[in-house]
Amino acid sequence: MSREAARRPLTRLFGVLLSTLLAAGSMLLGQATPAHAAVALTASGSSWAFPAIDQWRQDVGPQGIQIDFNAVGSAVGRQDWNTGRNDFSASDVPFRTRIDTGASQATQGSGQAGVERVVYGYSYVPITAGGTAMMYHLTVGGKLVRDLRLSPQTLMDIFTGKVTNWNDPKITADYGKALPNLKITPVVRSDGSGATAQFTRWMSHSFPAQWDEYCKSVNGVTCGEYTEFFPASPGMTAQSGSDVVAGYIKASSGEGTIGYDEYAFAKRSNWPVVKVLNPAGYYTLPTASNVAVALTAAKIRGVDDNTAPDDPNYLQQNLDGVYTNGDKRSYPLSSYSYLIVPRSNSLQALPKFSNDKGGALSRFLSYVLCQGQGEADDLGYSPIPRGLVRGGLLQTQHIPGNASTVNPDTLAGCANPTLNAAGQLAILDSAPMPSECDAKGTPLDCKVVNGKPTTGSGSTGGSTSGGAATGGAGTTGGAASGGAATGGSGGAATGGGAATGGGTGTTGKTTTGGTGTTKTPGATGTGTTGTTGSTGTTGGAGTTGGAGTTGGTGGDGGAVAADPNAPAAGTDPNAPADGTDGQGVEEVVDPQTGQVVARGRGSGTATEVAADVVEVAGRPEDWTLSTLTALELLAVVIVPPLLGRRLLRRRSQTGGRS
Repeated sequence: MSREAARRPLTRLFGVLLSTLLAAGSMLLGQATPAHAAVALTASGSSWAFPAIDQWRQDVGPQGIQIDFNAVGSAVGRQDWNTGRNDFSASDVPFRTRIDTGASQATQGSGQAGVERVVYGYSYVPITAGGTAMMYHLTVGGKLVRDLRLSPQTLMDIFTGKVTNWNDPKITADYGKALPNLKITPVVRSDGSGATAQFTRWMSHSFPAQWDEYCKSVNGVTCGEYTEFFPASPGMTAQSGSDVVAGYIKASSGEGTIGYDEYAFAKRSNWPVVKVLNPAGYYTLPTASNVAVALTAAKIRGVDDNTAPDDPNYLQQNLDGVYTNGDKRSYPLSSYSYLIVPRSNSLQALPKFSNDKGGALSRFLSYVLCQGQGEADDLGYSPIPRGLVRGGLLQTQHIPGNASTVNPDTLAGCANPTLNAAGQLAILDSAPMPSECDAKGTPLDCKVVNGKPTTGSGSTGGSTSGGAATGGAGTTGGAASGGAATGGSGGAATGGGAATGGGTGTTGKTTTGGTGTTKTPGATGTGTTGTTGSTGTTGGAGTTGGAGTTGGTGGDGGAVAADPNAPAAGTDPNAPADGTDGQGVEEVVDPQTGQVVARGRGSGTATEVAADVVEVAGRPEDWTLSTLTALELLAVVIVPPLLGRRLLRRRSQTGGRS
């Protein structure tokens, strides 16, 4: 046998191995032909839950599950179910059992607000939790306001027409600073909306008399426990769909607007939302952890009582306890969202629904309730607890053609990264307490020192010996300042008190720190009657020192540390700390709250920015991709020389003939 003939099997074997490795890599990356035949599902409903549903439907696409979802609102989604158009629907509230009196006469006349008589067998399956956020658009000094905080009463007054201007004293009291003289434009939903239902349920339970009075003034009757059709009054604007509401508020023409929407729509575009005062007296954001904490007080039928799984309202939520949750971290406007899926029972079977569709839908739900929950936080939602995961999987078992491989009793096969070993939501273990500066009544220039909220102002003291110390607020016996300065001179005390006997003390020395100026106290003063201190000058990066309080008797001179977040005097109060357009600013993000700090807002305050925090986590297939890439590079390096040598030998053996 010739040498060439001997090498041919080796060359073929190498080619086969390389092809096999490439094919295996493609399969591991999810590019291979799905194990199940492609199945198309049609659905519609909640725009509140749409960002999550949209991501999950893309996730299962490689499995051959093709979902066409139309985010038309919860009310239309349920109508589509009742007419047999959908394979499943999404709704934030259950089927309507009474006329929705919050709807206008025209809406009621069209039949959109009537009792929903369900024809086809169904189950409710919870898919995600979230917070109904208050998006707003306010600009001061050319910069977007990002640290607005409001109480429930003020929100109620805004959405019932009692507070109509951003400079209203109630808003000033909540926020801690007067806002511009600007008309408030509340943005509500014009379509039948689960977001409206959740918001108005909170209003009716928290302020029943005021809500009833408002509904009567618009429609002539009360709105009941909740309404999906917000009764808009003059001065409001109504938009259809969560995405449209968000877009309307964010537009340049949206100055002065405020509206309710799912937090996902604000988070993914880094748009500010209101910090809402909770029953514990803290202003909180609708972060994943705050929503999860709030919903520990929710009561779920079949989880917290003996409701049977075949009950039509199995797994439905009662949120009364959420609105009054006394945990400091709780966000009051928190709730769950559901899918309506086919169920084999005494009602009619859904037309055009097949076992193949049931298999695809059940596999989609298994993904949503297990692996998909790991994406909730990044998407602007909060994962659901074990009881709802188990309940949802139990309902999946009743879908005709169910092909789920997850055990609903033990959750075996449910790779849910949000549950810890004890079956509890891991996010609850790490849910941070709010800053003490988020407590009701704290000023905007608050900062936490030794665990307690403080402001930048100095304490009462006398003039330091030898005159006012520069660079910061004085302590007792020092120069009291109205506001600490960063890196420069601070405010001097007014009205020095009577010092006892002798000459004047020395002035404190100045040593420059990283971001501010630290003062070494001067010698003890024993001089004559203190003179009136002058107003402090502006420091390099500090604010103009304010007038201090009346001094007492002389003592140790000194100064408190300068406030590193205070903006410089004479600059734009909303400008970034470095005076640029913000592009080069190093922003510190709190990974638990999604806030960016150190955005000066004037008057010695610091702005917290609701940030779109993206957590980058490694995926199991990352190592496969790396390995496949390495093999491809190896093949590029090795294969051409081998082929070249083979061709050269062949040519030499044939005497140069090709």
